[in-house]
Amino acid sequence: MNNKSVRMIVSISLNAVIIVLGIWIIFSVGTTGYSFGRNIFDEKAVSTSEDAREVEITIEDKVTPKELAKQLYNLGLTEDEQIMYFQIILSDYKDKFVGGTYNLNTAMKPSEMFQMMCPETSEQNE
Repeated sequence: MNNKSVRMIVSISLNAVIIVLGIWIIFSVGTTGYSFGRNIFDEKAVSTSEDAREVEITIEDKVTPKELAKQLYNLGLTEDEQIMYFQIILSDYKDKFVGGTYNLNTAMKPSEMFQMMCPETSEQNE
């Protein structure tokens, strides 16, 4: 084999490896992005209504989405703090949470919790 043939084989092999690697990266990023988006928009409660437990939560006026997500996670009202953070950010209730003490339960979906903590907004929607 001469030098030109070896370079051509190495070049074709390298191109094939780069293409396969690119396809794998696109597939991995797409799968992760889809799964993350599905978790954000496909709201699920932590437990069923039969297994639900009541939780009392006190929030301050002007609570940040990050603080609220952390508080909900620590009280067991959500399974993933990061998902809850993005659900708050992307909801219509983002900056409308009213400080106070609320009784929530683990069978509530995130939007139901947000509705409870934003009484002014839920009155406007009716």
